[in-house]
Amino acid sequence: MSKKHKGGDHGEIHPDERWLITYADMITLLLAVFIVMYALSDTNLRKFNAFAQSLSSAFNTDVMSGSQQFTITEGQATTPDAGKSAASVGYLGSEAQTIQAVVKNYAIQKGIQASMTVEVLPTQVRIQLGGELLFEAGRATLAPSSAATLTLVAQEILSGLKAAPGAMVRVEGNTDSSPVSGPFYADNWELSSSRALTVLRFLRDSGVDPSRLELAGNGASNPLPSTDPTAAANRRVEIVLFVPDASGGSASPTPAIESIAPTAPSFLPFGG
Repeated sequence: MSKKHKGGDHGEIHPDERWLITYADMITLLLAVFIVMYALSDTNLRKFNAFAQSLSSAFNTDVMSGSQQFTITEGQATTPDAGKSAASVGYLGSEAQTIQAVVKNYAIQKGIQASMTVEVLPTQVRIQLGGELLFEAGRATLAPSSAATLTLVAQEILSGLKAAPGAMVRVEGNTDSSPVSGPFYADNWELSSSRALTVLRFLRDSGVDPSRLELAGNGASNPLPSTDPTAAANRRVEIVLFVPDASGGSASPTPAIESIAPTAPSFLPFGG
């Protein structure tokens, strides 16, 4: 009779090979670390902001109690009534905060925070661009260096219009109170209107529906609060994404307009 060999199963790991388990675990962890590092190096700010908003909302009392649903869609976080809210009461929802985050991040990266600002209100997003970012002094032709900035703004405006189908875009040109120099424009009214029209055409060429564009030339009569009317900061273009009021009229994104001379129309629709 053959004798049975004592010992464990051939599949048993030899004591000298236990290091393979530790080695495999370490390799797996390193792989996970590199995947996370790669993901962070290619962060999509719009998606990240939507995730942050959805996470914040998940801890909301209404959501935790089950009385409100919350979902993440491409580029924004919404509730089931978000679209209805935007159309009926003029609320831009989380898209406004996303636009603000993207624009601010861009301004910080480029070091132009003083010349590029964004303000969010319940029914509007106002992006302010300093004149030095877009134009040479006394001119209304876009400087070559302005293309990247306006392209980013146009992309965010398009995202806002997609999120709020009833929204409109108003481009407002402003100048300081110093007299216009040079032979190109008769006065600040004409210069501010020409600059606004130049930016408006850029938005149109970037894909914004012309029927959703409006134009305003404020001249020098709409200076920034607590700013000297002659200050360079007043030479600016403001791009306002806003939702018309619930009655269907065009809700003015600014207080009562007194910045347009009687001979010049205050707001000019671009779709006509």
